[in-house]
Amino acid sequence: MKTKFEHGAHPQRVAVVSGSTGGMGTAICRKLAADGMRVVMLGRSAEKLSRVSDQIRRELDLCTPPLIQTIDIADPQSVGQAVETIYQNVAQVDLLVHAAGDGPVASLLETTEAMWSDTVQSKLLGTIRLTKQIAARMVACKSGQIVIVNGVFSLEPDPMFAVNSTVNCALAGFAKASARDLGRSKVRVNVVNPGATETALWKQIAKDLATQLQTTSQVINEMVLAKIPLGRLATPDDVAGIVGFLASDAAAYLNGATITVDGGVTAAV
Repeated sequence: MKTKFEHGAHPQRVAVVSGSTGGMGTAICRKLAADGMRVVMLGRSAEKLSRVSDQIRRELDLCTPPLIQTIDIADPQSVGQAVETIYQNVAQVDLLVHAAGDGPVASLLETTEAMWSDTVQSKLLGTIRLTKQIAARMVACKSGQIVIVNGVFSLEPDPMFAVNSTVNCALAGFAKASARDLGRSKVRVNVVNPGATETALWKQIAKDLATQLQTTSQVINEMVLAKIPLGRLATPDDVAGIVGFLASDAAAYLNGATITVDGGVTAAV
C-alpha cells in the first residue's frame, strides 16, 4: 500500500510501529495518529493490518488511514525490503516504536530449543535488525527517536518466564548502549516497561499460567491484581499514553530512559 508523504511548510511527522495489530501496538498507533503523526503500521498479516488501519481511520475520522507494510522481523531480508518500501513512501521517519514479540510461559527446565530461538529471532534480533536499518537513516538526518516496548521482567526476571526474562534483559542492555551511541547523532532511544496489561496476549498468558500451576485463569488474575498497588491491570491506552509522551516535545531531553508502567508492582529501584 503506497501513499505519498505530504510535503509542505510543516511536513507531518512519521511514526513506524512494529507489532501494530496487537493490543498495545494498535493503541500506540491510535494514540500517535490522534496526536497528528502519520503512522506506518508494520505486521505479518496484510489482512489484519488493513482491518486495524481502517478501524483507526474510522475511530479518529481521518482523511486517510495509517499506511500499512507487511514484515517478518525474524527474517533479515523481509526487514530490509520493508524498510526500503517505507522510505519510498515517506521522506523521513521521526519515530520508531517496537511493540512486537512475546515469549512462552515456561521455567528453564520446561523450555525447548524452539522457544528460545523463536523469541530471540523475533523479539531480540528482530528489534535489533529494524532499529539498525532505520537508525542509520535517522543518524544521516541527525534526528529521530526509537522507543522499545520491553517489559518488567527486564527489572525483575521471573522464573516462570525464563525466555522472556532473558530476552527482556538483553533488550534493556541493547537500548542503553544504543542510546549512548546514537545520542551523539541526536537520535534518542528510550524504553517503556509495561506490567500485566489487558490484552488478548495477557488472557493467553493467564491461561497458560493456570495450566502450569493447575488452577484457573480467574485465580491467576486475582493473584496478580492482589500484588498491584493500584489494584488493576494496565490498559493498552496506559502504555500508549507513555509512548505518546516520549514522542512529544516534553520528552526532548530523555535519552536512555526507562519508564515502567505497572501500577507500582515492581519493587526494583
